[in-house]
Amino acid sequence: MKQLLFALLFIPALLFAQEDQHYLAGAVPVADGKVVFTREINAPSLSKAQIYQQLLKWGQENFNTKESRVAYQNEAKGEIAIIGEEYIVFSSTALSLDRAMMKYRIIIECKEHACTLQLAGIRYEYNVSYQNEPEKYLAEEWITDEYALNKSKTKLNRISGKFRKATIDFADKTFDSATNTLGAQLLTTAPIEPVSAPQRETRAVAPMEGFVAFQADKIPSTILQMLPDNALQIKAVKGNTTDANVEWKGIGNMFGKTISTISISKDSPAYKAIGNNDVYRLSFSKPGTSADAPWIIIECRKQGETSEGQQTMLIGEITNVWIK
Repeated sequence: MKQLLFALLFIPALLFAQEDQHYLAGAVPVADGKVVFTREINAPSLSKAQIYQQLLKWGQENFNTKESRVAYQNEAKGEIAIIGEEYIVFSSTALSLDRAMMKYRIIIECKEHACTLQLAGIRYEYNVSYQNEPEKYLAEEWITDEYALNKSKTKLNRISGKFRKATIDFADKTFDSATNTLGAQLLTTAPIEPVSAPQRETRAVAPMEGFVAFQADKIPSTILQMLPDNALQIKAVKGNTTDANVEWKGIGNMFGKTISTISISKDSPAYKAIGNNDVYRLSFSKPGTSADAPWIIIECRKQGETSEGQQTMLIGEITNVWIK
């Protein structure tokens, strides 16, 4: 009897250990230095067009706010991109609420009888009592094995560990929801080990007097963090029209391309001058300086857009970057 009681006492601890294992070493996949959760869904009875239509509907129904929505769609290529932000809750009681804002991208690639979903571009904003502005973290510098686990990789760290656990749960929930949309009884699903992106031909960046040229995927993170506080102006290369009433949304990766996203009015002359695949430039000026004296210029080629009331989210592949 004593042995039975002793064994029963250890069952909860054993179950807890098994659950914890789901969040330990290797649970957060990293490819080319970026956190990317990936799942492939096999749907033998569905065509590429059927998978695309069902997942597009899933995206539009589940991400239907100003902050979370389908940002790009291309039926011919079977491509869907979703941008999202929502709170992840760590604990909630009658007296306190511990949560963080998580922003992310979901990339969907559809093909015959299968599709691949990726959750990437993850970043967080976390309000703490001892400062006015929220603390900001990138997934790559916060929830990977290096940052969120102890040295022996056997335990979650107290703060970053809760972000890691909540993010893994969110990825599982999101992928399961997409799987169920396609009909779980027809499918087999499998998480995919992250692989490095195929090597793309490195294109020489055109020089610009007084500036240093950078590859789009080599912009230092410290510089990217400065951009939201800068004055931004867009210039349509064709037609030479400009507009300073634009909002920077950020840089990401979509279908193997480094892309930028901005918000611009549909009435903007610059927006009207930019057609599909047209080139435009984004010039950033430091606070208190002239818009004619930018310190960083990002050249883009339009890839798509999504409506946001009177505003449009303009998505462009970054082709050139110049920094002073």
